[in-house]
Amino acid sequence: MSSPNLRQGPPRRWSESLGQIRWLPRLIDKTHAALRGSLGDYFYGQSPMDRALLRVLRIGHREFARIVRDAPEDADVLAALQARSPEGVRAARQWSDTLARRHPLFLFLIDLDDGYLGRRWRVLQAPLRLVSGFFARLIKRIWRSRAVDGL
Repeated sequence: MSSPNLRQGPPRRWSESLGQIRWLPRLIDKTHAALRGSLGDYFYGQSPMDRALLRVLRIGHREFARIVRDAPEDADVLAALQARSPEGVRAARQWSDTLARRHPLFLFLIDLDDGYLGRRWRVLQAPLRLVSGFFARLIKRIWRSRAVDGL
């Protein structure tokens, strides 16, 4: 699997799933980018949505990063998570089923910022990216993630 450079394009969309878990492919992309140093303005270690998914999977950022680092494919990440905590994977599927209903505005803004909404929304995309980029850099400066340090 090729590792994404999130300075050049977005991670997979939040709605993509792996093993019936939405957000997991996106988190895998962000983890690969964090490990490579190509995270750009995206968060790894500071995102509340990442934290929520990892909490229900019963794993921390560093351990998840080790799994992603050592897994050649997405399916291998899922298999490692399943072997580590089958109940965590079950809970993550339930968490995933209600994600869009619980966070519609947040997910809309992510889609807009990432460019997944198409042309009619492009007029809002540039100002949103400017604001979100500013806040992302500020948050990363204040709250530095050490989730992949030394891996």
